[in-house]
Amino acid sequence: MEIRQLRYFLDIARTEHLTQSAQNLFVTQSTLSHGLRQLEDDLGLALFERLGRGLKLSQAGAEFRIYATRALKEIEAGRMALADLSGLQAGSVTVGAIPTFLNTVVPVATAAFSQAHPKITVEVRELRAAPLEDQLLGGELDLGIAFHPTAHAELETEPLFDERLLLVVGPAHPWAARRQVAMKALAGLPLALLPRSFTTRKLIEEGLRLAGVQPAVRVEVASVEALIAVCRHGDLASIVPERAARLAPDVTAMTLTAPMIVRHAGLLWRRGASRSTAAREFADRLRRAAGR
Repeated sequence: MEIRQLRYFLDIARTEHLTQSAQNLFVTQSTLSHGLRQLEDDLGLALFERLGRGLKLSQAGAEFRIYATRALKEIEAGRMALADLSGLQAGSVTVGAIPTFLNTVVPVATAAFSQAHPKITVEVRELRAAPLEDQLLGGELDLGIAFHPTAHAELETEPLFDERLLLVVGPAHPWAARRQVAMKALAGLPLALLPRSFTTRKLIEEGLRLAGVQPAVRVEVASVEALIAVCRHGDLASIVPERAARLAPDVTAMTLTAPMIVRHAGLLWRRGASRSTAAREFADRLRRAAGR
C-alpha cells in the first residue's frame, strides 16, 4: 500500500468519477485505475461499486475512508513535525469553526498567524457543530472552534472564552436608548433569531423559558451578521453574541438580565492525535484573539 494510492482513493471517494479525479491529481485515468485496483487487491475488498460511468463507495470503502483520511493526516503531521525543525517554513493547518465564531476571533487569529508564518497554508472551514466534530474525528481537521465542553469522549475541549448574549436593536427602534433589559420584558417583542437548529438559539430559548416568555419570532436568519443588519434597517430586535454585537457600533446592544445568557467557546482536538507546531501556534493565536 502506497501513499499515492490513498490519495487516489480519497479523491475518487470525493468526486465519484475517475475522469474528474485524474484531472484533479494530474495523472492519466489508466494510472488512477491501476492504482485503485492495486489498493483493492492489497485490501482484498472492493472499495467502490461501479454505477454506469460513475463510482460509489461500497460499505468497505466508506469504512476505509475514515482510516485513510486519518493516515494521511498523521503523515502530514509527521511532515509538519520535520518542518517545525526549520521554524515553520512549510506545511498547512486546517481549522473548523462554527458559523457564529467565524467572524469574530477567527479572522484576527488567522491574519496574525499568516503574517507571522507566511509559508504555512491555512484553511478555515465553516461548519456546524456535528460536522465539525465528525471531521475532527476523521482526521480532516487539525483543530476546531466550537462550544465547550463537548460530550464526545474522543475529543478534548479546552476553554477559549465565555460571552454574553445581548439584545440588539437599530437606531430607529423605541428601545434604542436602553442599555439593559430584563428577559421578561421581551414578551411580545418582535424578534429576528437564528434558526432552531443552532445551539445558540437553543440557549436563547432556554433563557426565555426560564423568564416565562414565549418569543414572538418574526424572522429567522442563519447568520448573526445578517440578523444585525435586519435590526439595523428595520424595527425588529435580535439576541446575538456580544463579540458580534460589538463589531456593529451603529446598533444598540443592551445587557439581558434575569437570566443572563452566557455561551462557552472552546478549542477542540482529537484525543490522542498528533498536534503539529503549526496547529499549536494557531491555537495560541486564537487564545490571544480571545483575550486569554
